Amino acid sequence: MAGSPKEHPLAAQRLTARQLVADIGPALLRMAHDGAHSDRPLSEVVLYAPGAPEVAGPEAIVLGVGVRTAAELAALSESLHDSGAGVMVVKAPLAQGVHLGRLTVVEVNAEAAWMHVASTIREQLLDYARASVRSDGFNSELFSIANAIYAEFNAPVTIEDRFSALVAWSAGQERSDAERIDTILGRAVQQETLVEQRQRGEFELLHASDVPLFMPALIPDHLARVAIAVRAGTEVLGYIWAAVSEPLSPEQSQRFSEFAPSVALRLANLRTETSYARKQRGELTAAVLSGSASQVEASRLHLGTGPLCVMAAAPRVQFDDEAGGVSDAVLVSDLQRFSDTLEYFLTAVHPRSAAVVGTGAVYVLVGWAAGTDDPLAATAQLARDFLSRTPLTQHFMVSVSGPAAGLGEVKQLRAQADASLRALRHPADRGPAVRTVDEAALSVMLLHLSDAIDALGLPVSTGALESLQQHDGPNGLLTATLAAYLDAAGAVDVAARVLHVHPNTMRYRLRRIREISGLDFAHADSLLLAHLQLRVSALRAEAGIPGQPREGR
Repeated sequence: MAGSPKEHPLAAQRLTARQLVADIGPALLRMAHDGAHSDRPLSEVVLYAPGAPEVAGPEAIVLGVGVRTAAELAALSESLHDSGAGVMVVKAPLAQGVHLGRLTVVEVNAEAAWMHVASTIREQLLDYARASVRSDGFNSELFSIANAIYAEFNAPVTIEDRFSALVAWSAGQERSDAERIDTILGRAVQQETLVEQRQRGEFELLHASDVPLFMPALIPDHLARVAIAVRAGTEVLGYIWAAVSEPLSPEQSQRFSEFAPSVALRLANLRTETSYARKQRGELTAAVLSGSASQVEASRLHLGTGPLCVMAAAPRVQFDDEAGGVSDAVLVSDLQRFSDTLEYFLTAVHPRSAAVVGTGAVYVLVGWAAGTDDPLAATAQLARDFLSRTPLTQHFMVSVSGPAAGLGEVKQLRAQADASLRALRHPADRGPAVRTVDEAALSVMLLHLSDAIDALGLPVSTGALESLQQHDGPNGLLTATLAAYLDAAGAVDVAARVLHVHPNTMRYRLRRIREISGLDFAHADSLLLAHLQLRVSALRAEAGIPGQPREGR
C-alpha cells in the first residue's frame, strides 16, 4: 500500500552462521566446516572456557578462545555436543584430524583480537535483533541519516537520545577515537565522559543553541566534536555528534543543521513506537513478577520453558529514615538509562529476557534453556559481564535470585531479589556489585533483625553486651575487642592481629570482659546473641540509625 513504511531487509530473518560469514566477509571470517547447524538462528555469543560449567544454549555461537590443538578442538566439540550448541569459532589454521560431524566451524583470521571478534559478532546479532523487533524502518532510517552525514562531512557520526543512549551510528568509526568506540560497544556514553561533559557545560550550551557547536578535544588522542541538539518544538529529543578535526565552515554548519529535523522526526516516531511496545512488554513483565500473569500471557515474553531467574538493580545510595526507603539520589532517568542500555546488551547476548523499570529498581526476567547447568550462576555472570562492559553502570548493584521452575515461584524470587538488593545497597555493605540471594543471606537477615528491633521497640543491646557497654561505652576498647574476637570465630591470634595487639593482651582483655559483663565464653547462645547485637549495632551506625537505650538508664 502506498505510504506504508518499508520493511527492513533483515526484519524477517534471524542471523545464522552462514549469514554471519557472508556479512562480515573473508577478511575476518570464513566457513571452515559447513555443518548441519550453519543455518540455525543465533542469539548469543559465549566464550568457551575449558572445565568451566557449560551455559551455551542451542542458539549460541561459541568462541573457542585458546583452542589450537586437535585435542583442544575435540574437547570443544564434545562440549558443544553436550550443551546443544552447534556453531564454534576458532582461530586459523583449523586443527586437523578431528571428527566434527554436524558441527559448524567458522575460522577467524589468526591476527584478529578475540575482543574485536566478539564485539563484531555482537554488532551483527544486535542489528538483526533490532530489525526483527522494529520492522517499521524508523531505526534503520536513523542509520541511513548517520551514514549520509558521514558521507557529506567525512566525519564519523553517532546519534543519541536525550539520555545519551546510542540509537544509531555511521560507518567510518574506525577513524574515530577510543571514547566513541566505547560508546558504540557499550550502547551508551560512558559515565566518566558524561560527568566531564556536564562539568564543561556542553549540554547546557547545546540546549541553548539552534546551530552546531564545536567542542575542542581536551584529552590527548581524542578528536574534537561538532554537535547539535535535536528538537521537537522546544523539547530536546537527542543529539547528533560528529568527530571532526576542525570547526565547520558557515556553509557546512548550515547543512549540518538541515539534518536535525529529519533525525527529530524519526526519533519522535521511534520513541512513540518504542514507548508503546516497551510499555506493553514492561506491563507484562511486571505482571509476571507480581504473579498475576497466566502461562499464555507470559509466553508472549518468549522466555522459553526452562528455569527462570530474576535480576534486581539499583544505584548504591544512602538509606533515608524509613527502613528500606529509596533515597532522593535514585533518579528515574538513571534507572531508565540503565534499563535502556541493559536491554541493548541483552538483545545481543541473551534475548531470552525481559526488563521493566519498577519503583526504585530495574527488574529483569532471565530465561534459560532446560538442562542449563547452573542458571543462577549463569545469570550472575550475565550481570557481571554487563557491568564490566558498560562503565556508566559502575555505581549500580545487582541482586540475583532463582531459579524458578515455573511462573508460580517468580513472585517469591522477586521478593528475595528485593531483600537482597536492599542489603547490597546498604552503606555498611562492602561486597561485590553482583551477588546472589545466597551470597547476601547474612546481610538480609541482619537487616530484618534490625527492622524487628525497631518494630518491637527493643534496645539493640541486652544482657552481657549491655552490661559491658554500660561500663565501657558503645565504642569502647573492650566492646571493640569482643567484636574482633567474635568476628574471628574465637581465634585469639587472628583477633589480636586485627587489633594490632599481642595475643596475651587479647587474653587479658577477654578476662576483663568476662568479669565486667558476666559473658560465658563457653555458652554458644550467649556468644551468638552478643555477636548478633554487635553486628546489628554496626549496621545501624553505618546507616546513621542510633541505638535505643533502656529507659531509666
